[in-house]
Amino acid sequence: MHLVLDYGGVIVEHGDERKQADVLGVDPERDPYPGWLAYFAFRDGFIQSTAEYLELLSTLTGASHDACRDYLEQTWLAPEFPAEHVDVIRELATDHTLVIFGNMARPWIETVLSEHGVLDCFDDLVVSSDLRRSKPHPKGYVECLPEGDEPVAFVSDEYNEDLLMGETFGMTSVWLENDDDEPPYREPDVRISNFGDLLDVLEGDEFSSVR
Repeated sequence: MHLVLDYGGVIVEHGDERKQADVLGVDPERDPYPGWLAYFAFRDGFIQSTAEYLELLSTLTGASHDACRDYLEQTWLAPEFPAEHVDVIRELATDHTLVIFGNMARPWIETVLSEHGVLDCFDDLVVSSDLRRSKPHPKGYVECLPEGDEPVAFVSDEYNEDLLMGETFGMTSVWLENDDDEPPYREPDVRISNFGDLLDVLEGDEFSSVR
């Protein structure tokens, strides 16, 4: 099975970066929040490196480059990464092709995955900072597809913004249920309540027709 895994929300969980606004010396309620502006610029490929991100963040906030680096290390480089997710990823990688698909900056994903010892479990990283397009733009979905006719499943915590487009490319949608107030526009192919459930689901009846 060719498994496409959403990065934020499935592999890791990022908190509200405004909680670290004091590191930058800015009001967390400032609108638009400068941390988001710098992140979106990198996420969507308008800037191409962490150095450019830090320069932009410093310009937007007036904070020193050292403060901006501390902020980055406390936010995007320090997501919640449950230890059990490491075990699940390693087990999945023994039988399946794994691809990360995320609206994120490539060097940050590589840093986090490396720190948790699972970067080599992934055959490819499809990242919006490279594509200069964020989900649900179809370019990323095309990049995630295998070269052959291997069946594909896409696992995400966002149905409407992620999985719905994936279904148009023939991906089996696996929705990691969350507390989002917006219900799915239609029923996903598969629902799971936590990432670890994916191991059992892949052996179940839901995937018997696509294996």
